[in-house]
Amino acid sequence: MRRDPEVCGVQSRSQPSRVAPLLIAAALCIGADPNPSPNNAAEILEGYPPKVARRLHAKNRALLPGTQDGGLYIGALVLFDQPLERTLHLLSQSERQSEYLPELKRVDRIRLDGAAAIDQHHVRILFIRIDYRLRTESDLEAARIWWNLDASHDNDLNVLEGYWELYEFDASRTLGVFGTRVVFGPALPAFLQNAATRRNVPRVVERMRLWVNSNGSYRP
Repeated sequence: MRRDPEVCGVQSRSQPSRVAPLLIAAALCIGADPNPSPNNAAEILEGYPPKVARRLHAKNRALLPGTQDGGLYIGALVLFDQPLERTLHLLSQSERQSEYLPELKRVDRIRLDGAAAIDQHHVRILFIRIDYRLRTESDLEAARIWWNLDASHDNDLNVLEGYWELYEFDASRTLGVFGTRVVFGPALPAFLQNAATRRNVPRVVERMRLWVNSNGSYRP
Protein backbone atom coordinates (compact mmCIF):
# COMPACT_ATOMS: atom_id res chain seq x y z
CA MET A 1 0.00 0.00 0.00
CA ARG A 2 1.33 3.46 -0.88
CA ARG A 3 1.82 5.68 2.18
CA ASP A 4 1.07 9.31 1.31
CA PRO A 5 2.89 11.63 3.74
CA GLU A 6 0.27 14.33 3.25
CA VAL A 7 -2.50 11.91 4.16
CA CYS A 8 -0.54 10.81 7.24
CA GLY A 9 -0.87 14.30 8.70
CA VAL A 10 -4.64 14.50 8.48
CA GLN A 11 -5.56 12.80 11.72
CA SER A 12 -4.27 15.45 14.11
CA ARG A 13 -6.06 18.27 12.27
CA SER A 14 -9.45 16.55 11.99
CA GLN A 15 -12.37 17.94 13.95
CA PRO A 16 -13.45 15.73 16.87
CA SER A 17 -16.79 14.98 15.22
CA ARG A 18 -15.04 13.75 12.05
CA VAL A 19 -13.72 10.48 13.45
CA ALA A 20 -14.07 8.42 10.26
CA PRO A 21 -11.61 10.56 8.20
CA LEU A 22 -9.23 10.48 11.16
CA LEU A 23 -9.27 6.71 11.27
CA ILE A 24 -8.90 6.34 7.50
CA ALA A 25 -5.84 8.61 7.54
CA ALA A 26 -4.34 6.67 10.43
CA ALA A 27 -5.02 3.38 8.66
CA LEU A 28 -3.17 4.54 5.57
CA CYS A 29 -0.15 5.41 7.70
CA ILE A 30 0.05 2.20 9.75
CA GLY A 31 -0.93 -0.31 7.11
CA ALA A 32 -4.56 -1.13 7.89
CA ASP A 33 -7.34 -1.40 5.35
CA PRO A 34 -8.64 2.19 4.87
CA ASN A 35 -12.14 0.94 3.99
CA PRO A 36 -13.09 -1.60 6.68
CA SER A 37 -16.56 -3.11 6.74
CA PRO A 38 -18.57 -1.67 9.64
CA ASN A 39 -18.53 -3.85 12.76
CA ASN A 40 -16.48 -6.55 11.07
CA ALA A 41 -13.53 -7.37 13.31
CA ALA A 42 -12.19 -10.10 11.03
CA GLU A 43 -11.75 -7.70 8.11
CA ILE A 44 -10.22 -5.07 10.41
CA LEU A 45 -7.55 -7.57 11.52
CA GLU A 46 -6.88 -8.68 7.94
CA GLY A 47 -5.75 -5.13 7.19
CA TYR A 48 -2.85 -5.35 9.66
CA PRO A 49 0.40 -7.36 9.40
CA PRO A 50 0.05 -10.94 10.75
CA LYS A 51 2.38 -10.16 13.67
CA VAL A 52 -0.12 -7.58 14.95
CA ALA A 53 -2.92 -10.16 15.02
CA ARG A 54 -0.63 -12.69 16.72
CA ARG A 55 0.30 -10.17 19.39
CA LEU A 56 -3.37 -9.29 19.91
CA HIS A 57 -4.35 -12.95 20.40
CA ALA A 58 -1.39 -13.57 22.72
CA LYS A 59 -1.77 -10.51 24.96
CA ASN A 60 -5.28 -9.21 24.15
CA ARG A 61 -3.71 -5.94 23.01
CA ALA A 62 -1.23 -4.79 20.37
CA LEU A 63 0.47 -1.42 20.10
CA LEU A 64 0.49 0.05 16.59
CA PRO A 65 3.18 2.18 14.94
CA GLY A 66 2.80 5.88 15.66
CA THR A 67 2.51 8.66 13.10
CA GLN A 68 4.25 11.98 13.60
CA ASP A 69 2.46 15.28 13.03
CA GLY A 70 2.94 17.94 15.68
CA GLY A 71 3.02 15.23 18.33
CA LEU A 72 2.97 11.44 18.13
CA TYR A 73 -0.35 9.76 17.35
CA ILE A 74 -0.30 6.32 18.99
CA GLY A 75 -2.74 3.50 18.19
CA ALA A 76 -3.57 0.14 19.71
CA LEU A 77 -5.85 -2.83 19.16
CA VAL A 78 -7.56 -4.23 22.26
CA LEU A 79 -9.63 -7.39 22.71
CA PHE A 80 -12.29 -7.04 25.41
CA ASP A 81 -14.00 -10.03 27.05
CA GLN A 82 -17.38 -8.34 26.89
CA PRO A 83 -20.02 -8.08 24.13
CA LEU A 84 -19.99 -4.98 21.94
CA GLU A 85 -22.98 -3.26 23.55
CA ARG A 86 -21.63 -3.72 27.08
CA THR A 87 -18.12 -2.58 26.12
CA LEU A 88 -19.50 0.53 24.45
CA HIS A 89 -21.70 1.31 27.46
CA LEU A 90 -18.79 1.12 29.89
CA LEU A 91 -16.24 3.03 27.81
CA SER A 92 -18.72 5.83 27.15
CA GLN A 93 -18.93 6.61 30.89
CA SER A 94 -16.18 9.21 30.77
CA GLU A 95 -16.84 10.40 34.32
CA ARG A 96 -15.57 7.04 35.67
CA GLN A 97 -12.07 7.20 34.20
CA SER A 98 -10.40 7.80 37.57
CA GLU A 99 -11.50 4.27 38.57
CA TYR A 100 -8.88 2.69 36.30
CA LEU A 101 -6.36 5.53 35.85
CA PRO A 102 -4.58 6.05 39.20
CA GLU A 103 -2.78 9.19 38.02
CA LEU A 104 -6.20 10.76 37.39
CA LYS A 105 -6.98 11.87 40.93
CA ARG A 106 -10.46 13.22 40.29
CA VAL A 107 -12.99 13.73 37.50
CA ASP A 108 -15.67 16.39 37.91
CA ARG A 109 -18.62 16.41 35.54
CA ILE A 110 -19.01 20.03 34.42
CA ARG A 111 -21.98 19.71 32.10
CA LEU A 112 -23.67 17.76 29.35
CA ASP A 113 -23.55 19.68 26.08
CA GLY A 114 -25.94 17.90 23.75
CA ALA A 115 -24.33 14.54 22.95
CA ALA A 116 -21.06 15.63 24.56
CA ALA A 117 -19.93 15.34 28.18
CA ILE A 118 -17.56 17.99 29.54
CA ASP A 119 -15.40 16.69 32.41
CA GLN A 120 -12.70 18.39 34.46
CA HIS A 121 -9.67 16.15 34.94
CA HIS A 122 -7.22 16.59 37.83
CA VAL A 123 -3.97 14.69 37.21
CA ARG A 124 -0.90 14.43 39.42
CA ILE A 125 2.32 13.02 37.96
CA LEU A 126 5.17 13.01 40.49
CA PHE A 127 4.95 16.53 41.94
CA ILE A 128 3.26 18.09 38.91
CA ARG A 129 -0.45 18.87 38.88
CA ILE A 130 -2.18 19.01 35.51
CA ASP A 131 -5.78 20.20 35.11
CA TYR A 132 -7.78 20.20 31.91
CA ARG A 133 -11.32 19.83 30.60
CA LEU A 134 -12.11 17.04 28.18
CA ARG A 135 -15.05 16.95 25.79
CA THR A 136 -16.17 13.36 25.10
CA GLU A 137 -18.76 12.39 22.50
CA SER A 138 -20.29 8.99 21.77
CA ASP A 139 -22.09 7.64 18.73
CA LEU A 140 -23.73 4.52 20.14
CA GLU A 141 -25.17 3.43 16.81
CA ALA A 142 -21.78 3.59 15.07
CA ALA A 143 -19.96 2.24 18.18
CA ARG A 144 -17.58 5.21 18.31
CA ILE A 145 -16.27 7.38 21.14
CA TRP A 146 -13.98 10.36 20.65
CA TRP A 147 -12.61 13.16 22.78
CA ASN A 148 -10.51 16.32 22.77
CA LEU A 149 -9.79 19.30 24.99
CA ASP A 150 -12.55 21.81 25.68
CA ALA A 151 -11.19 24.83 23.81
CA SER A 152 -13.17 27.26 25.99
CA HIS A 153 -11.14 26.29 29.07
CA ASP A 154 -7.58 27.27 30.02
CA ASN A 155 -6.05 23.78 29.91
CA ASP A 156 -2.63 22.73 31.16
CA LEU A 157 -2.14 20.57 28.05
CA ASN A 158 -1.75 21.85 24.50
CA VAL A 159 -3.39 18.82 22.87
CA LEU A 160 -5.23 15.77 24.12
CA GLU A 161 -7.42 13.92 21.65
CA GLY A 162 -8.32 10.35 20.82
CA TYR A 163 -10.95 7.81 19.88
CA TRP A 164 -12.32 4.30 20.29
CA GLU A 165 -13.88 2.39 17.38
CA LEU A 166 -15.52 -0.85 18.49
CA TYR A 167 -16.29 -3.98 16.45
CA GLU A 168 -18.00 -7.23 17.35
CA PHE A 169 -15.33 -9.93 17.53
CA ASP A 170 -17.76 -12.68 18.49
CA ALA A 171 -20.84 -13.00 20.68
CA SER A 172 -18.88 -12.43 23.89
CA ARG A 173 -15.88 -10.33 22.80
CA THR A 174 -15.24 -6.92 21.27
CA LEU A 175 -12.34 -5.59 19.21
CA GLY A 176 -11.40 -2.02 20.09
CA VAL A 177 -9.33 0.26 17.84
CA PHE A 178 -7.76 3.00 19.95
CA GLY A 179 -5.79 6.11 19.09
CA THR A 180 -4.55 9.12 21.03
CA ARG A 181 -2.30 12.15 20.72
CA VAL A 182 -0.95 14.22 23.62
CA VAL A 183 1.11 17.42 23.47
CA PHE A 184 2.17 18.65 26.90
CA GLY A 185 3.63 21.96 25.76
CA PRO A 186 7.02 23.63 25.30
CA ALA A 187 8.19 22.84 28.85
CA LEU A 188 8.77 19.21 27.87
CA PRO A 189 10.91 18.39 24.78
CA ALA A 190 9.05 16.62 21.97
CA PHE A 191 11.14 13.45 22.15
CA LEU A 192 10.32 13.08 25.86
CA GLN A 193 6.62 13.69 25.18
CA ASN A 194 6.61 11.02 22.48
CA ALA A 195 8.50 8.53 24.65
CA ALA A 196 6.09 9.12 27.54
CA THR A 197 3.07 8.61 25.28
CA ARG A 198 4.39 5.35 23.80
CA ARG A 199 5.27 4.06 27.26
CA ASN A 200 1.93 5.03 28.77
CA VAL A 201 -0.51 3.80 26.09
CA PRO A 202 -0.02 0.02 26.68
CA ARG A 203 -0.54 0.51 30.41
CA VAL A 204 -3.64 2.65 29.91
CA VAL A 205 -5.37 0.34 27.44
CA GLU A 206 -4.60 -2.70 29.60
CA ARG A 207 -6.22 -1.04 32.62
CA MET A 208 -9.22 -0.12 30.50
CA ARG A 209 -9.46 -3.69 29.23
CA LEU A 210 -9.38 -5.13 32.75
CA TRP A 211 -11.94 -2.56 33.94
CA VAL A 212 -14.36 -3.37 31.12
CA ASN A 213 -13.85 -7.13 31.58
CA SER A 214 -14.75 -6.76 35.27
CA ASN A 215 -17.92 -4.77 34.53
CA GLY A 216 -16.32 -1.70 36.11
CA SER A 217 -15.21 -3.28 39.38
CA TYR A 218 -11.45 -3.53 38.65
CA ARG A 219 -9.18 -1.09 40.50
CA PRO A 220 -5.42 -0.94 39.79
